[in-house]
Amino acid sequence: MMHQNNYIVCLLFFTLIFSSCEDKLDGPNLIKKSIAYHDPAGEWKNFQKTFYFRDKRPDKEGREYNVQINIPNSYFKYVNSGQGLVYEVSQESCLTAIGEGADCERALMMRNYYFYLWGLPMKLLDEGTLIDKEVKKELIHDKESFVARIPYEKDVWYFYFDPEDFRMIAYKFYKDEKNQIGEIVYLENELVVGKMKIPSDRSWFRTESNEFLGTDFLLKAGD
Repeated sequence: MMHQNNYIVCLLFFTLIFSSCEDKLDGPNLIKKSIAYHDPAGEWKNFQKTFYFRDKRPDKEGREYNVQINIPNSYFKYVNSGQGLVYEVSQESCLTAIGEGADCERALMMRNYYFYLWGLPMKLLDEGTLIDKEVKKELIHDKESFVARIPYEKDVWYFYFDPEDFRMIAYKFYKDEKNQIGEIVYLENELVVGKMKIPSDRSWFRTESNEFLGTDFLLKAGD
């Protein structure tokens, strides 16, 4: 009888421990768990490689282009030979902006765009990022996901994670959260670069109409 009572006490103890751990899954911890999945060795902060992309757009010809990223030196170079576009940025200096509609303002915007989106979820721990404490649950493609909300100055972002391994499966941003005007991006497949697992296929849709905007395919990463 004593052994049985001890067993019950131990069982209750471990149940309380695990329940307590689950209850503590707040927004910042959810992001950290996802980073542990996507960048377990902390390689993104020293990333220096070239990404090779192809895209698919409705009613338009697909494009191929490459993006050189050097995180330690904040260096970025975008080359789309088919359209004659070249953007090059070092730190906050615009070195090159060549092609139709190209200018230095767009070059800096492109640098920030690629550093942020292709550095997710690691970029979510950048200094000054305010992550909502509350973690919500939502269905993505009929599968439950954990959701973290991050309000920025001009827009509000939502990030969706698989509850089993915490990999990022989608992200969404609202320019107008009240009227739910924005875009959502669904992630499929991964490219392994070193020990990083980078979501490689990213399909974009409008949130207000479910209009398909296009898919970006990360084909490979090279030196």
